[in-house]
Amino acid sequence: MHPSTFQNTLSRLDPARSASPANDALWPPPLPDGVARHVFDATSDGVLVTDAHARIVEVNAAFEAITGYARAQVLGQTPALLSSGRHGVAFYRELWTQLRDEGTWEGELWNRRADGRLVAERLRISAVHAPGGELTHYVGVFSDLTAHKRQQARLERLTHYDALTGLPNRVLALERLGRLIADAERHGRQVAVCCVDLDHFGAVNERIGAARGDALLTAAARRIREVLRVADTVARSGGDEFVLLLGGAGDGSATAVQPVLDRVLHALSQPFALGGEPLALSASIGVATYPAHGATPEQLLRAADQALYRAKSLGRNRACSAGDGPGHTLAQETLLEELRAALATGQLSLHYQPKVCARTRRCLGVEALVRWQHPRRGLLAPGMFLPAVVGTPLELVLDRWVLREAVAQLVRWRAAGRGLHVAVNLSPATLALPDLAGTVAAVVEEAAPRQLVPLEGIELEVLETAALEDLEAASHAIEACARQGISFALDDFGTGYSSLSYLQRLPVSTLKIDRSFVSHMLESRGDLHIVRAVIGLAEAFGVTTVAEGVETEAHARLLAELGCHQLQGYGIARPMPAPALEAWLDAPEAGPG
Repeated sequence: MHPSTFQNTLSRLDPARSASPANDALWPPPLPDGVARHVFDATSDGVLVTDAHARIVEVNAAFEAITGYARAQVLGQTPALLSSGRHGVAFYRELWTQLRDEGTWEGELWNRRADGRLVAERLRISAVHAPGGELTHYVGVFSDLTAHKRQQARLERLTHYDALTGLPNRVLALERLGRLIADAERHGRQVAVCCVDLDHFGAVNERIGAARGDALLTAAARRIREVLRVADTVARSGGDEFVLLLGGAGDGSATAVQPVLDRVLHALSQPFALGGEPLALSASIGVATYPAHGATPEQLLRAADQALYRAKSLGRNRACSAGDGPGHTLAQETLLEELRAALATGQLSLHYQPKVCARTRRCLGVEALVRWQHPRRGLLAPGMFLPAVVGTPLELVLDRWVLREAVAQLVRWRAAGRGLHVAVNLSPATLALPDLAGTVAAVVEEAAPRQLVPLEGIELEVLETAALEDLEAASHAIEACARQGISFALDDFGTGYSSLSYLQRLPVSTLKIDRSFVSHMLESRGDLHIVRAVIGLAEAFGVTTVAEGVETEAHARLLAELGCHQLQGYGIARPMPAPALEAWLDAPEAGPG
């Protein structure tokens, strides 16, 4: 730009500069053209001048350097040319409102260079008016904050993220937990905090060396992250300890979050290949919940840490809740030890409860139910010992045992010409296994020669609430089993969300109507409406319905009238050992009437 042109621009911005230099009243005198241009171009801040319609009439050299645009490219354009797209309409509306009302605006924003890169700027815009008050120009002066922002981001990452694993650190975990608590308080929700410690990691690290130890920690962190839900957080709190923040945690106990914890324990138990011998890990987990175990992040972490200590003292490779008192834990551990012995000495057995056609009362299949012949307490029903198993490694072991025994019995019945189906209950822990179909296939192989096992005769029952814990994972697991011919039933249907949206995503073949609705349907119109609605929903999806808890002939008749397909309950037959069931099948007069 010619010096005289620049001087004219300055004169328009400040009309007083047009006064004669000879006027002694004007002090200090106007800068010579060359000096004014030098100041304009020498400043490290970018400067742009627009007319009253926001059309650019002048820029300086720093503007060209910061934005990448040459002067000739921007003259006559508006500053919108630089827009990054990161600020919405409301941001610019507020900017222009303040500029009109107050004559200035100052703040930070992101613009886009000519080469497409983003640049952070500190910008001050001033409105220029003629002596008569008429708006003539806008002047924008801005500095490049991009390097400062990058440095800020690096410091932020060092402050809030673990350098080795890239996970949030304890500081950020506490901040996020504080936000989760505030959100849970507003909406009446629960938050679970889990402290995870890798068992005997110090010894492993000493044996394999620091470099491989760091690689092992990084791989373990990645596996934990991969099995958590999208909304969950995993942080590294130091050493070989991690913190999990789980929102929507039900009642927040170890049982309620067990499907997530089972995935973590299973993922860590798989061998790590780090260029040498395969390495396997286990972990101990302590669980605490807001608001049951604390009202602040610090209180919850302390409670979870105490529960972690208890999990380690009980033998590691398990989860303990802060709500488990010492007496309860001791009783539970005693029961678990007895149950392990029961598995080893043949004290467990299966009883089978028939499921009959609602119209013909012909027996179509049975449900396998575990019983424990305790040496001192006699025959124990599942409710007297299964709760102690939840959340322990024995839960998976017991599931495998029941499935194996049921498949072996199915093979014997099919060889004898009995065309029965056998349903087996799966715990949430087994449903959450990454390769459920492979696990089931392996158990079937153990139970009998594969070629003799009619897989279509096996039905796996899972609780509706367990399937909803991780809908996508449950859907994939069920689909994988279905490809092998194994069908699935949703147990206790009606006690969870029971919505069309998720039923569409779960390829189950059977809905089992919860006994609590069936039992009271004769005297409760509400329960009757629920039973009728479930049957209608199943009909719409082409799914079989099984009514549990059928106690009387009146229940059976009404359910048949409503269109229910199968009946199960004490009014039909009680669970019984296999020989007794066979006798019941062969004596119709002793069966359902």
